[in-house]
Amino acid sequence: MKQDTVPASVVGHHHDERLDALLSITGRMDGYLYRCRNDASYTMLYISDGIFTVSGYRPSDFIHNTVRDYVSAIHPDDLAAVYAAVDEALAARRNWNVDYRIVPAVGEPLWVREIGGGVWDDAGELEFLEGFVVDISDRKVVEDLNARLLLDLKTANEELSAQKREIELAKQQSDHSANHDLLTDLPNRRAFHDELKSVVARCGATGEAAGLLFIDLDRFKEVNDTLGHEAGDALLQRVSSQLRSILRRADFVARLGGDEFAFLFSGDTDLARQKAVRVAERILERLRIRVPTPNGAIQVGCTVGVAMYPAEAAGSEALIALADRLMYIGKKGGRDRLVTADALEPQQPLPRHRRTA
Repeated sequence: MKQDTVPASVVGHHHDERLDALLSITGRMDGYLYRCRNDASYTMLYISDGIFTVSGYRPSDFIHNTVRDYVSAIHPDDLAAVYAAVDEALAARRNWNVDYRIVPAVGEPLWVREIGGGVWDDAGELEFLEGFVVDISDRKVVEDLNARLLLDLKTANEELSAQKREIELAKQQSDHSANHDLLTDLPNRRAFHDELKSVVARCGATGEAAGLLFIDLDRFKEVNDTLGHEAGDALLQRVSSQLRSILRRADFVARLGGDEFAFLFSGDTDLARQKAVRVAERILERLRIRVPTPNGAIQVGCTVGVAMYPAEAAGSEALIALADRLMYIGKKGGRDRLVTADALEPQQPLPRHRRTA
């Protein structure tokens, strides 16, 4: 069966129509088409009329590089980026897409975007470079403005976040300062009272017991009078460190002021009294500190009053009063000892305050 053939004139006609259509479309855009050889000077074989609209240079100036080569119209600061984009695309046999500035015949440089690619012959040799270049100056202004706005917004957000962190840190430091002793960094009297109320309220709800140990140093004034306040401060810091070493996670220790400290814990009712005595014994042991002086060492120690809620006191105020009273009894009895409610004489009534929440 004889195969139909298409006359060459028809093929040429269709080719001309496609070319005319392409040229008509590109002529309506702020851009131009080009094709150049892959030689040392990129000899321009074709460049469309749009080059004049964009740059003010005549197309004929570039054909066969008669007046100028195309590279001369590219802003010198952008040449390296253009070469890199083209070389990378050619090596991967894909199209390049690169933005750069054209230096026009008159006026300020303007931004263009080029999409191009290589044309290889049948032997696989790179023969031509061709592409389409479009003026994106207006779009670039908007893009740059958006980029600057985004950068400004990012910077503003970072500054806001930094300010927020600074405010939060300042608040934490302020809260910490308000609730902690400056010298030892232990919770202070204010923090102790808040914690005590919270623990007593929780124990009242759960049926657990709370133990409060009032601690007063022995012979602290002697250290201050003999060695000065700096030595006294150093001793208080050492005492605080020793008390911290006894703490469990749920325990609480505070400096109430001067050489007075408080240790607070909660736990099972049946075991709380035993624990209170064990902790008090450990405190007595840890706070037996020898302080050398020119006239011999001062043996510092402490006296501890041990009070329990709810077995011995009905609320937080009663618990404080009892622990303080027991500690005072220990001071009168010779110091360096722990004193529990067992030391109270039968005729001495326990403080009974209305239960507090």
